[in-house]
Amino acid sequence: MAAPVTNRDAADLLFNVATILELAEDNPYRVRAYRRAARLLLRSREDARIKLTDGKELDLPGLGPRLRRKLGELISTGRMGFYVELCADLPPDIARLMLIPHVGPKTALRLHEELGLVDAAGVYAAAQAGKIRALYGFGEKRERQLLDGASDVLAGRPKIYAVPPLDDEEDADRAIAVVPLVPAAAQLSLPDAA
Repeated sequence: MAAPVTNRDAADLLFNVATILELAEDNPYRVRAYRRAARLLLRSREDARIKLTDGKELDLPGLGPRLRRKLGELISTGRMGFYVELCADLPPDIARLMLIPHVGPKTALRLHEELGLVDAAGVYAAAQAGKIRALYGFGEKRERQLLDGASDVLAGRPKIYAVPPLDDEEDADRAIAVVPLVPAAAQLSLPDAA
C-alpha cells in the first residue's frame, strides 16, 4: 500500500513545480497559481487526502479545474504526471540532484553551476569538506541539512516524490507510468551518468 501524501508533501511538490516553471520563464500567473495552491494546502486545517477519499471536493478557493485535477491526482495516487514531465525537461544532473531531500530546483541549479555537483555522492563529499557553506546564502545548518539528505539518498532513502533523470522520451513515458508512487520512489534506480 502506498504511503499517504500529506498536505506538506503535496505543498512541497507544488512549490517545486512553481520554481521549475519560473526557471523556464513560464507564464507568471501559472507560477503564482501553483505557489498559491501550495500555501493554501499548508494553511488548510483539513487533511486533503481524507476529503478526497470521502469523495468531497477540496476546499481551496481560487484554483482552476486543471490545477484541482493535478492536485487530486497527486494526493490520491502519490504522483503527478505533470511534475514528471517537467522533470523530464530538466538537465539530467539537475534532476539527479533533486533526488536529495531538501534540494529543490534552485538549490540543484546552484550546486551544479557553482560547485559542479551532479549527484548525492558529490553533495556528500562537498558538505564533508565544508564547501557548501562557502556559497552565498548557505551556512553550516544548510550544509548539515544537505549532508543528511545526501546521506539518505546514498543509503537508498531519496525523498518520496523524487523523479529520476530522464534521458529521452522513452524514459519519460516509462517514468510517467511508474514514477513516483510515493513508496516506490525509494526503489527507483538511477541510470548511469553518460
